[in-house]
Amino acid sequence: MNKQMLLGLVAGIGVATAGGVLGYQFLGKPQVDEQGTAAIDTQAAPVAARPAAASAQSHSPATPRPTQAAAAPKPAPAAAPVQVAAAAPPAEECWDEQVTVEADPTDKHQLAGVGLGAAIGAKVGKDVGNSKLTTAVAAFGGALAGKKIQEKIQDNRAEKRTTTETVRKCGPPGSRPQ
Repeated sequence: MNKQMLLGLVAGIGVATAGGVLGYQFLGKPQVDEQGTAAIDTQAAPVAARPAAASAQSHSPATPRPTQAAAAPKPAPAAAPVQVAAAAPPAEECWDEQVTVEADPTDKHQLAGVGLGAAIGAKVGKDVGNSKLTTAVAAFGGALAGKKIQEKIQDNRAEKRTTTETVRKCGPPGSRPQ
């Protein structure tokens, strides 16, 4: 077994173990009470409502059947009627307002301009100077120029990203702008 294969195997086991631990912590951890027993789902049907007579008969046919029915739960006491007060006058006034919103450009850091400018600058620098220094300087200059060019293009197209929306605003009575 070579060194790379062993390293990959150990890394894979580590990632799988970490994923299992995280999955257990966030998804499958059972709730345990103070006595150390797992918590019971309270949404399940109560034991008294389950049919117990059928399971008792299937194990021993000589066992007599219970003659008393399970006690029915008592109904909850009726709640007192609630009195509703008359509606108060509105405490606030609402109105619709037109708001212009400008969306961010899709490439707000001008990465396309930087990358394209750097590539063109590096090509020109290599052809002109034929050394690593001129190539690097030209690539840096091209990246700056590409960023500035893309900024100007995005500023010129800002009106295409602007939309007008209707917004509902509320405030105390008399605060509505005229």
